Parts: sequence; C-alpha cells; structure tokens
Amino acid sequence: MASVNKHLKSDDYHVAWICPVADIELLPARLMLDEEHPTPSYDTHYDENTYICGTIKGHTVVVATCPQGETGNVNAGRLTGPMFKTFPNIRMAVLVGIGGGIPRPEVCEDSLKEIHLGDVAVGWPADGKPACVYHDRGRARVGNFELVGTMADPDWRLTTALSFLASDHRLGQAKFHDQLDRLRNHKEFAHPGLEHDRLFRAGYHHVGDYGSDCATCDERELVQRLPRTEDDKSKFVFHCGRIATGNSVIQDGELRDQISSRCDGALCVEMEAAGVEVHRKCLVICGISDYADSHKSDVWRSYAAGKAAAFARTLLCRIQPGVIQAMEKAAEAPWLVPFTKPSAFVGRENQLDQLTEHVQMEGGRRLAIYGLGGCGKTAIALVTAYRIKERQPARAIFWVPAFNPESFEKAYRDIGTHSGIPGITDSRADVKMLVKERLNDPNFGPWLMIVDNADDTSVFVDPLQEQSGVNRLIDWLPLSCKGSFIFTTRSRKIAIDLAGTNVMRLGELDESEAREMLQRQLLQNDLLEGDDVYDFLKILAYLPLAIVQAVAFVNGNNIRLSQYTDLYRTSEKDATDLLNSEFEDQGRYWNTKNPVATTWHISFKYIQTKDPRASEYLSFMACTTGENIPASLLPHETAGRAHIEAIGTLDAYAFISIRQQRQRTQQMRRQEEAFDIHRLVRLVTRAWLEQHNQWNLWAEKALSRLVEVVPFGDREKREIWTAYLPHGIHVVNLPETYNREDRILLLDRIGHCERELGDFKVMEWAFEQVLKERENSMGREHLETLTSKERLAMALSELGRHADAERMHRETLAISDKAFGKEFPFTLLLMDILGSAMGGQGKHIEAEQIHRETLALREKVLGTEHRDTLISASALGDALEGQAKYVEAEQIHQETLARREKVLGKEHRDTLSSMRHLGDTLRYQGKYTEAEETFQRALDGYEKMLGREDTWTLDIVENLGHLYRSQGKLVEAEEMYQRVLDGYERTVGREHKWTLRAVEDFGHLYQRQGKLVEAEEMYQRATTGYEKAVGREHRATLRIVEHLGHLYRSQGKLVEAEKMYQRALDGREKTVGPEHRWTLRIVENLGHLYRSQGKLVDAEEMYQRALDGYRKLLGYEHISTPGISNNLRRLKACQSELKRVEEEQSQALDGGDEAHDASLASAAASIDLL
Repeated sequence: MASVNKHLKSDDYHVAWICPVADIELLPARLMLDEEHPTPSYDTHYDENTYICGTIKGHTVVVATCPQGETGNVNAGRLTGPMFKTFPNIRMAVLVGIGGGIPRPEVCEDSLKEIHLGDVAVGWPADGKPACVYHDRGRARVGNFELVGTMADPDWRLTTALSFLASDHRLGQAKFHDQLDRLRNHKEFAHPGLEHDRLFRAGYHHVGDYGSDCATCDERELVQRLPRTEDDKSKFVFHCGRIATGNSVIQDGELRDQISSRCDGALCVEMEAAGVEVHRKCLVICGISDYADSHKSDVWRSYAAGKAAAFARTLLCRIQPGVIQAMEKAAEAPWLVPFTKPSAFVGRENQLDQLTEHVQMEGGRRLAIYGLGGCGKTAIALVTAYRIKERQPARAIFWVPAFNPESFEKAYRDIGTHSGIPGITDSRADVKMLVKERLNDPNFGPWLMIVDNADDTSVFVDPLQEQSGVNRLIDWLPLSCKGSFIFTTRSRKIAIDLAGTNVMRLGELDESEAREMLQRQLLQNDLLEGDDVYDFLKILAYLPLAIVQAVAFVNGNNIRLSQYTDLYRTSEKDATDLLNSEFEDQGRYWNTKNPVATTWHISFKYIQTKDPRASEYLSFMACTTGENIPASLLPHETAGRAHIEAIGTLDAYAFISIRQQRQRTQQMRRQEEAFDIHRLVRLVTRAWLEQHNQWNLWAEKALSRLVEVVPFGDREKREIWTAYLPHGIHVVNLPETYNREDRILLLDRIGHCERELGDFKVMEWAFEQVLKERENSMGREHLETLTSKERLAMALSELGRHADAERMHRETLAISDKAFGKEFPFTLLLMDILGSAMGGQGKHIEAEQIHRETLALREKVLGTEHRDTLISASALGDALEGQAKYVEAEQIHQETLARREKVLGKEHRDTLSSMRHLGDTLRYQGKYTEAEETFQRALDGYEKMLGREDTWTLDIVENLGHLYRSQGKLVEAEEMYQRVLDGYERTVGREHKWTLRAVEDFGHLYQRQGKLVEAEEMYQRATTGYEKAVGREHRATLRIVEHLGHLYRSQGKLVEAEKMYQRALDGREKTVGPEHRWTLRIVENLGHLYRSQGKLVDAEEMYQRALDGYRKLLGYEHISTPGISNNLRRLKACQSELKRVEEEQSQALDGGDEAHDASLASAAASIDLL
C-alpha cells in the first residue's frame, strides 16, 4: 500500500468499508488498500468520525471504524449515520469484521462444508429470504418466535459478482492468496494452528478463566466431526448464508443454536451490522473467530479478520469501478422526528401492531390515539415511527407538533426544506399549500405524518379566520393514497373529529408493564423487592409519565420507593408537589414543562373555556371521594344536552370514567350513571382550585348539595342515597367544612342513614360529632342536644356497649325531666326508649316497670287511642313476652291491634307491626294456627304496601320461617329462610346484620335437620360477619358463639364446645354482668357440657350458680328455675350413686370373685344412668 498526495472530494468516494472493531479489523482493511489519500475536509459539527480514504483496484474507498473499545450496533449506527452524509455518493457498503460461527445441526461428511474457525461467512443465503436479520428483535408467538427486523439486502450487482467469485474459486482462479500475501509481514495474521480449533457440545460450559484455551475443559465433551487437515490450512474456505446480528456478545452455545433456529439456519452471529442505516444496501463479511459459546477466546480474532478483509478485496477486484459508480444512490427517505427513541417504553405490543398495520395499509388513512395526559401517547407514536423506519426505510416520516397554528406551520416549513420543495424558502410562499401538493404527488413515495398534541379543536377544526371555512389546518392535510396519518390527542371527541371511528384509546399500563418500566428506569434495582413496588405503582395509577417523573425523584434524591410512597401519602400538598416536580425527559418538547400535573392543567384550562359546565362538574367531583359519584349528586340538572355534553367532554379527556349503577325503589327500577374521576386528576384538580382560591367555595357547594340529597334514612330509597354516603363522610372530614352549620346537618343525616344500613360504628361517629357541636353551640339542655345524645346512646346500644348506652339514656332522661317535665312528649319518648333498651339487655322486669309508667302517663296526657300511647302499649307487651308472661302479653297485643285498626286502619304500618308482635306471642304459646294466620295477614299488608323485598316484609317472612321450624315443617321453613337470605343479600348486602341473622337462621335449621357440616358453615359465616360488623363482644356475636358450642356438643366435640362456651361466658360477663339471664344461660350450658365430660364436680358448681342466679333474677316460679333445679337434683343423685358403687367395689375386692362380679354389674347400671 502506498500513500499518495492525491486530493479527492467527499463526493468522489463510492465504496464504504466498515470495520467496527478498530484494534482487530482496521489494520487488515488498510493493508488491502492500493493507496491512501488525504481525507477530504468535512463538517465535524455533526460528524466526529475519523476516516481512512484510498483505492482498491480503481475503486475509491473510505474506511471507517468505531473508537477502540466501543462496539455493538449502537456505536456502529453512530459511525455510519454521519458517514453516509459526509460521503453522499457512496453506492456500495461492506461491513468487514469478525463473528461467531454457528455449526450446522448435523455433521457433514466434508469438513470443508462445516463452519470452522478461520473460515469466512458472507451474508448472502440466495434463498429469497433476508441476508441479515436482527436476532433479538421479534415477538414470541404460540409455538414460535417471529422476527421483526431485517437489513436491506446487498445490491444485485454485488451478489452477481459474488456468484462469479464463487465460480472462480471452484475453478481455482480466485485470487484470495494474492490478497493474503498483503498480510504476510504481520505475524498476528498467521494461522493459530488446528489444535486450537475445538468445538464443544452446546450445553457444556467452559471451565477456567477467559483465555485459558480450554486447558481444563473435558475433551470428552467435544463434538465428533471430521477434522481439518494440514493441507486444508492452505485452502481459503468461505460460506454464503444468513448472518444474525444483535446488540450483545453471544457466549452461550445453547443460545447460539436457538438463534440459528429462529433465524432460518444462520451460520454466523455478530453485533455491528444492525447499526448500519436500515435503508443502506450492505454486504456483511465475517471471519469466524469463535463458536459463540463460553469457550470463546482471542486466539483466532486477527487471523479471522485478515481472511475477511482478503475476501472483501477479492470481491471488489471482481467488479469494475464503473459498475459501482452506476449503481443508484441509496434512497434516503426524509426523517423529521425531533426525539430519540424512548428508552423507558415497555409493552403495548397489541397497540404497536395495530399502528404498524395501519401505516402499511396506506391509502391516506387516519388513526387517532387518545388518552389521559401522561399515558404515553407521544411515546407510542415515537416507537411506531422508529419501527416503521426500520421496516420500511423508503417511507418518509414527518413529525408535526400541533400545539398551535405556529408550531404546525413551522413543522410544515421543515418538511418542505428537508424534502427540497422548490420555493419553500421564499418568505411569501404558502408553505402549507406547497407541502400539501408535494405530498399529494404520487411520485414523492410513501410517507407517514404523525400529528402530535392535537388537543385543541380551534387549531384543527375551527376556522383560523372568521367567516372562513377554508383556513382550517385540517384542510392542509395531504390526501395522497401513499400516505398515512397518526394523531395523538387527549380528547376522544377530537380523535373522532380527526379519524372517525379509527381511534385507539390508550390507558394505563398493566402491572407487569409498569414493573418493567420501573426496572428500566430505577438506578437501584435492589429496591424492586417486596410490596413497596406495588404500593409505589398503585399511588401513581400505573401512568407512564407519573412513573417516569416519580423515578426521577427517587433516583435524584437516592431514596427508597417506600419513602416516596410515605411522602406522597403524608398530605395532599406533598403529593401535589411531587406531581409538580420537574425532571429531564428527552422525549418531551424543550419549551414545555414535564410534570404530569402540568399536562392536565392544560386540558383543564381548555375545558374551562369550551365547556364551563364540564369544568364545574370536575371541580365538584374533586371534592368527593372520586369513586362512584352518582349523576344525581352533581350540582346541575342531569337531564338535557348540556349535561350530556359536559360528561362527554370529561370522559373524552379520560378525566372520568362512566359506570352504570342499578337502582331499585318500590315504584321503579332504573339505571343511573355514576362516575369515577381519575385519582391523580382529582388530586391535581384540587391543587388547581386551591391555587386559584376556589377550593373553599367548591367544598361548601359540595356540602350544601349533600345536605339537599342525603335523607334521614329513607328505607324505600335506600339504593339511591346509599351511593351518596361515602361522599358525605368525605366532605364532612374536609377541614374547610368544619365551621359550617351544614356540616352538622349532614352528619345528622349520615347517622340516620348508617343506622338504617346497620353500620353502627359510623352511626356512633356521626352522632358523636353532632352531639359535641350541639353542646358547644346550644348547651347541654337544649332539645336538639338531647336528641343528638339519645341517638348516640342508641348507637352504643346497637354496638353492644349496653352499660354506656344505659348511662347515656338515663342522663338524657334526667335532663329532659328536669328541663321540660315528666309529661313532656320528648321525656315520655325517652322513657319508652330507655325501657326498650333495658329489654334489649334482657332486663325485662325493669323494662316492664318503665313501660307501665310511660303508658300510664301517655294515657293521661294523650288518651288511650293516641298513636304514641299505642307504641307504649306495644312496648309493654314485648317486656311481658320477654318474661314469658305470654297470656298477659297476648292480651295487650290484641288490645293494641284492635285500637290501631280502629284509629289508623288495617293496612297502616303500626297496625301491621302489632300483628307481627301478636304472632310472636302466639307462637311462643304453641298456638301455631293462629300465629300463622296473624303472620300471613301482616305479610300480605307489607307486600302490598312496601313490596316483596322490603326489610319489613322480609322480617315477617323470617317469623313465618321460625313458626314452621317450631312446627317441624322444615321444608317450608327452609323456603322462607331462603327468601329472606336472598332478599337481604340483594337489598342490604352480604355483611349486613340482617343478612347475618338470616344466615344464623339457616344454621339453626340445618342443625335441626341433622346437616351438621352445613350448620357449622352457616354459624362460622355469621360469626365472622358479626365480628366484622359489630365486634367480637357484641350480643349477636356471642349468641352465635354459644350456638357453635351447642353444635360441637351435639357432635361430641366437647373440647371445641367448651372453648365456645367459655368465650361466650367471658363476653357476657364483661358486657352484661355475671348475673344476667344471658350469662346464666351459658353457665347452665357449661354445666351440661361438664356433666357429659364426666366432670361432675364442675357441673354441680355451674348448675348451682345458674340456679341461684335464676331464683334471684326471675324468682322461684319462673319457667327456667324448675328446670335447672331438676338438673341439679339428678346430678347429685348420680354423684351419690357413683359414690355407693365405689364403696361396693372396694368391699368386693375383699369378698371374692362373685361379690366383685356383682359389684361390676351394679357399676355398669349406674354408668348407663349417668
């Protein structure tokens, strides 16, 4: 090679010789040059490469290499991209280097046809399929792996020359050795020796350090194939086939074979060809330096590089320079995309496939991507652009920002300039018209235009000049059949305007995609363990931009994911600050702000201008929980066009999602819309309102609206107002509402509604808040204060806190008595409530006394037929019934029923209630026929008045079930119970106490039927439900625990039964005291259990305690007292008999065998008695 002082221009070079690995491949490339020229000057602003220029057999050649140590297709791309611009007349490119050989799956009989180290692989399979494929780009399909990337095949003139060269080689006329002589003076290009050419089984891994030449590897793992001979060393062997390229070094034999399989039998794998610009026709020539397995070493690298360089020169010498110069210049389609490919992009494969298919169909088709700001619309459009560039290099791709008319015009001017449109630089040129006409020209070729951020209808659809419909930007979009459009917009409405039905909604990432994105972006991958990742992604709603923004904060501040999550959850202000934090993002426009909050503020401002009602709806929704917001809760009339358009606007911007909520009332069934506001949008909207001093105003509006719509527990419209309650609870907890009178009004309503729903914990909280405020503002003796205190007492009673409830009832009654007098209506009401509370605790004697006093006072003040008087009479009947004074109770219920029929009518709710109470009393006395008739009358009335599934109706059905069960009509009882259970589950839910009571009924029924497994399942479900709803120590919970004890005792599971009884006893003693009737009942049952276990002393202790308690509490004549007395007497008799038997057995041991046998017979009889 000679250096000559021959100055050529960049335009004079026609062959690009690319040797990516500088320290291995550059030297043999230079040795192949006939002469070197001074490198022509070029613009180093965009091209920082260094080139070697020269000639080979008349061909002007430019040699380029990557910086030492920088290999791979990314660096190769940085090398070749600027090179083709600096040397614009390059017609042919060859990539000459080294690669890993892929052995054939089956051993050949001719060793020269096998891939060996030092051979040359040429990328030309001649099978009609691609010469070079990307092995690491594709999609996993069922049963196979689909490749999605290939390089442009070499020019046909080059492959023709390759065919002639192969023919020359077979005839012995090829000049390979002449070219190899150029390397003779450099010893690194000498043959390393056949002993270093060893191929191991794919699954056998190298033993020892890298470069140890497999000295310690097991030679038994070598592949058995015909070896090359010493004579073969002098032969030049090359193979034509497919080359696989990727971006990583392959050092795994099994992976190597998989690559060969998925790439249609590739014979070589390398990592630079993928970096060559995809539209360049390039021939890849690789010297085989290893077998792409773990046994890889550096021994063969220089020799293989020299062989590849010799082949490339020989091929060039076979082609006339004029042939190459006559080749067409590589078509470089215009590429105007301002961003790099987004590194954080993950998933979305189905959408990418849809977008790719859309572009390939051409025909001027349009597709619009819409979704919430920050969901990744721009990112997926960018990835699509790069994918199309890779797969369709001849397609021009243009990126048009559509923030405003100015950004649109500038993009069009850039398109015109880049595409060389005549007249585009003229200051008076109609840029949009020129670009439209050029892209409409079928000779221009295929193109894709991506119109990003088309969020404002005024930019595209509305006229730019008043009273003119021709200056809309949409009118300047080309209509060529060779083009395709992709729009991105936040609004579904705009998407439809631009693309009709061909729209794509882009939502949040799924959890796996979000995790992958997090893993790519996070600097500390050790943070990806545990539940922290789930919590982190959940608060960010799996939104790509929010994730990227949050990870930037985590990386920049070197904190853990849990710290970010805690900071986010600490306060809404901290969360808002995080969503407003700036971060670097190369995929965003330089003059726009990055935070996810900013993207939504832009949309919100637009909505304020275009659709004020939608703006008001969004402001109102920001004051709620954000989930399941009924349309009827919104502050405007929800019928009519304005409402439909407002909801459509919010939905179109993905700020809200719409759900259907079924509502059923006695009069109608209907489907009402309900809405969810995106949780991050809700947070950012609140911050926006605060910044503009509107938050307090909207919080007060939400409070006032809820006072309007939340009732005092209207049972008939329960399904409507139930949806309001979570929002009511949320609003009364907003600090901005603390000092508003409407807050107390709403809390009062919430308390009543929660009582209706059976959520007594929330009922207690609500009435406690009301009482506190009433005491502070009105005083302790005000009627409103006393009313609130009484309601709180009722909540405590429902929660099983009977002592606290009774104390509060008595305090309220005492204050009312002092302030208003004993005959004041409210005082009398309090007396009745106290009596009922005492009855609810099983203190029926005290309850009777209170109700008799109340009844006498009401008869005196109001008369015997007043509605309130009859309420007191009915309560007195219940108190008598609780003491088993059924005859007297029946008489009072009969009289009350007759008076209610006379005064209120036969179908009044109070009248029907009297029928229910009377039916219970009749059932307890065994008057089943009369009871059934009474219950049926009540049921007919409730069904007529309230419907089949009202809770009052279901209560009567349940009583009928009890009646049938008492009669042994178990089939009929089961039918009633099933109706009750189904009805409660539909109307109040599976976990309501009424539903659990129905479950409990099934437990009793199954136990009666002998279905003990099913009975236990029902009892366990009821126990779990009651524990959750009212607590572990509530009377309902303890009642079920006691029943479980009965069930286990009947099954012989005495240990489990004792645990249940003991838990029930501990609970009763704590909540109602050791001498309460309910407590004594459990004590009696423990006595039965101990007797069954043979623990007679313990049993006697329990029976005696129960007997003493019943006598003290109920008297000697009560029905419970004689029963326990008889049990105790029989137990003592058994104990005496057992003692006698023990004495006889002791004497029998002294009296001989006959006496002993007689004693045993007597003992057996006694045991049978026990």
